[in-house]
Amino acid sequence: MSDNEVEKFEITDYDLENEFKTSRPGRRQTKEQQIYGIWAQESGDEEEGEPESLNVPLPRARVLRGGLNFVSGGIQQSGKKDDKDKKEGSDEDSESELAPRPMFGAGADSSDEEITAKTQLPSSFVSKKSSDYSSYTSSTSKPRDIAGIRRSGTQGGGKPGLLGSGMADWEKYTSGIGSKLLKKMGFEEGKGLGKNLQGISTPVEASKRKGKGAIGYYGSERTEKSLKDFPVHDSDEEEKEKFKDLLQQWKKTGSKKKIKYVYKSAEEVIQEGKTKKLKPTDDSHITRTKVIDMTGPETRVLSSYHAIAGQKNFVDEYEEDKKKKYEHFDLPELLHNLQMLLENCEDDIVRNARTLERENDRIVHLNHEREKYESLVDREKKELDSLDQALALVEGLETRHKEQTLNLSDATAIFTELKSDYLKIYNTFEIPYLAPTYVTPLLKELLSTWNPLAQPTAHKEVFATWQQLVDLGGNQHQQPDTTVPLDPYHHLVWETWTAAVRSTVMGPWEPRDCGPLLAVLEAWNYPLVPVWIQGHLLQHVILPRITRAVHNWNPLQDTVPIHTWLHPWLPLLVDHLQSVYPVIRQKLSAALVHWHPNDRSAKMVLQPWKRVFSEIAMTTLIQSNIQPKLESALVEMPINPHNQNLDPWHWFLDWDDLLPPQVSLDMLERCFFPRWYQALATWLSANPPHPDVIAWYKGWRDLIPKSVANHLQIRQKFQQALEVCSRALSYQPGASDQFSLLLAGLDKLSEPPPPPPLGSPPRQRSKDWADIISSARRETLSMREVVERRCLEHGTVFVPIPDRKHEGRPVYRCGKLNISFNKNIIYVQTERGWMPKSLTTLLDDA
Repeated sequence: MSDNEVEKFEITDYDLENEFKTSRPGRRQTKEQQIYGIWAQESGDEEEGEPESLNVPLPRARVLRGGLNFVSGGIQQSGKKDDKDKKEGSDEDSESELAPRPMFGAGADSSDEEITAKTQLPSSFVSKKSSDYSSYTSSTSKPRDIAGIRRSGTQGGGKPGLLGSGMADWEKYTSGIGSKLLKKMGFEEGKGLGKNLQGISTPVEASKRKGKGAIGYYGSERTEKSLKDFPVHDSDEEEKEKFKDLLQQWKKTGSKKKIKYVYKSAEEVIQEGKTKKLKPTDDSHITRTKVIDMTGPETRVLSSYHAIAGQKNFVDEYEEDKKKKYEHFDLPELLHNLQMLLENCEDDIVRNARTLERENDRIVHLNHEREKYESLVDREKKELDSLDQALALVEGLETRHKEQTLNLSDATAIFTELKSDYLKIYNTFEIPYLAPTYVTPLLKELLSTWNPLAQPTAHKEVFATWQQLVDLGGNQHQQPDTTVPLDPYHHLVWETWTAAVRSTVMGPWEPRDCGPLLAVLEAWNYPLVPVWIQGHLLQHVILPRITRAVHNWNPLQDTVPIHTWLHPWLPLLVDHLQSVYPVIRQKLSAALVHWHPNDRSAKMVLQPWKRVFSEIAMTTLIQSNIQPKLESALVEMPINPHNQNLDPWHWFLDWDDLLPPQVSLDMLERCFFPRWYQALATWLSANPPHPDVIAWYKGWRDLIPKSVANHLQIRQKFQQALEVCSRALSYQPGASDQFSLLLAGLDKLSEPPPPPPLGSPPRQRSKDWADIISSARRETLSMREVVERRCLEHGTVFVPIPDRKHEGRPVYRCGKLNISFNKNIIYVQTERGWMPKSLTTLLDDA
C-alpha cells in the first residue's frame, strides 16, 4: 500500500445489503442460518449435495470441517527374526505407493497443490516421502471422507515392519524421555511388551463400517475372534440397545422417537386424583353463574367463573402455536381433542369415585342415624308404656279418693310402686306433690286419736315411710308463708303432725310438767320433723305458754322451784328465754324484800341461776337484795376474843360462791376489818399472852372466804395486824420470832400458784344446764362488761350504786370514781362535771 492510498472504513450499500448473509454469494440460506446467523452450524447433509471437484481448491475452513481420517498403520509383533523383518521391509518399499501409513490428513486438496508441493519439497524429502505424500493426497481427495469411515482400497495395507524401522527417530530432536522410561521398565527395541515379550495377544483389527456414522453407530464392530475371546452378555446387549435409542435422539435428522403408551387402571387414576382439583360440571351452581368481564377494552359476558381462568390472550396463543413444530402428518387439533377426551374421562372417573365415597359415607351416616332413631323410638315406646301404666295407677288413686274408699295402706302401696317401678316418671312429673292432696286427710284421721304426751313415739314408722317416698330434700329453714311451694313431706308434717302437737300444747299441757313434751320433741327431731317446723313450735306455741306460766309464778307460794321446769328448755330455747329473765329477777327481788340471812332457802333459789343470768345481771341482783342484808348481819355481829358468836359470819360464808370477789372485799373492808382492828387493839391493851393472840389471829385468818383469802387487800390487813401485835407484845419472850414467822407465811401466800404440769388433763366443765347456757351465750361484750372484766383482773371494785342515775342511765362505782356509760363511751364524774375518758386512763385513775 502506497502513502497516497487511504483505506476507507465507511459503510457502503453492499454492506447494508449483505449484513445478514453469512454464506457465499448466490447460495440460499438455510432455516438455521436465518435464525442463528453467524452462529449457525452447517450440517453434513447439505455438503453432500455439492458436486465433487478435485481440481478446485477448498478453503481452510472447509478442510477443517471435513474432519480427520484415521488410517491403520498395521500390526507389529515382537519376537520375529531379522530376515523376516528385512523381507517385510522390501515388500514395504515395493508397495509404498498403495499402502497407507499412519498419518493425519485434511478433507481434500487439489491436484495442482499436490504437484506444487512435490516440486517445492527439498531433494532430501522427495525421494523418501513422495510415496507418503501421494498416499496422503489420495486419501483426502474426496470430501465425503469423515472420521472413522474408510474406503475399501485402504484396508489391510499396514505392515508390522513399520513399527521397527525408524521408530522414535524424532526423539533425536528432544530429550528422549519416552525411550528412557520404556527402557527402565525393561523394553528392548525390536521386541514386544509383556512378560515373555510376546506383545499383544489379540491384535487390533480394522473393520469396515457400513456408512459414515460414528463409532458404534451401526452396532458392534467386534470380530469373531474378539467375540470368542471376550463374550458379550445379554444385559450388555440390552444396555447397548437402550444407549443406541438414546443416542439417536440428539441428531436432528435422526429417526423418530418411539411412542410410549402408558396404560392406567381406574384404581391408579383414582389414587392419583385424590388431591386433584376438578373442573366444575355443567350442573354446578358455579357454571350457571353469569359473569361480566370488564377488565379488557370491551365488556364481555362469560358463562361461568371457570371461563375466566380458561381465557388466554390471542397474542400468547399465537406465540405458543408458532413455537410448536409439527411434522407432515401431525394433527394438532385431533391430538388436542383426544387429550381433552382423556382428561375428561379421568375427571369423570375421579368425580364418580368421590361421589361413590361420599355416598358410602352418607349411607354409613344414615345407618347410624337410623339405629339412633330406632333406639329412640324403642325408648320412647317403653316410656309411653310406662307412662300409661303410671297414669293408670294415678287415675285409680284419684278414683278411690273421690269415692272415699282410699285408705293409708293402699296409698302407701301405690306410691311405693310408682317410685320403685317408674322412678324417672316419678321424679320428672313431680308425683310426690300429689301426696298432700290424697294422704293429708288419711294422716289427719290417723292422728285424731293420738295423745303425744302419753304416746310420744306412736306413728313414727308411718311418717318415716312417707319421708322416704315423698321427701325431695327441701330447704330445712323454709317458712309456710313463702311463695315457693313447700316440699311434699314438709307439707304433710305441717298439716298433720304439727296440728296435732299444737292442739296438745295449747290444751292439756302444763308448763310445770315439761318432761312429756320434751320427750315428744326429742323423739320427733330432725330429719323426721323439719328444723323449721320444730322451731316454729318452740317459738310460737311453747314459748308463749312458758312466758304465761312465768308471769303467773309466785316464788313465795309455789313449792316447785322455777328452775326445775324452766331450765330443761334451755337447749331448745337458749336465746328465746331472754325475754322471761327480767320477769324472773323482778319476782325474786320482790320475794327477797323480807328475807333474813339466816334463811338458806334463798340461796337454793338463786344458785341455779348463777350461770344462766349474765354476770352483770347476777351481780346486780346480789348487790340489790343479798349484800345489804349480809352487811347488816356483819355490822351487828359482836367481835369478842373471849366469847365470839360466829353465826352471822357463817351466813356470810354461805354466799361466798355467789358473791363476786369485789363485793366480798368491799363488805369485809367496810363492815368487818374496822371493827376487828378495834377489838384487837382493845384486847392488846389488856396485855394478853401472845399464844392466845396468835391463836385468835389464825382462827380469823382461816375464816376468811377462800375466794378472797389470798387477795392483796386481805394480806395487807392481816400484815398490819401482825405488825401491831409484834410491837405491842415485843416485850414477851419469843413473841417477836413467832410474829416474824407469821409475816413470812403471809409473804409465801402472796406468791402465785405454780402452773399445772404439761401432761395434766384440762379441767372438765360441768354438764349442767348452766354450762350449756354459758357455752351457747354470745361473746359480744358491751363497754360496761369490758370495764367490769378489766376491774376484776386489776382487783378494782366495780359495783353499781343503788338509786343513782345520770341522764337515766345507772351509775357505777369503779374504785374511787363514779362512772356511767352511754353508747360504749365511758363518762367519769369530775369537779367540772361528767367527762369522757379512755379505758386505760380510767383504770389508772381508779
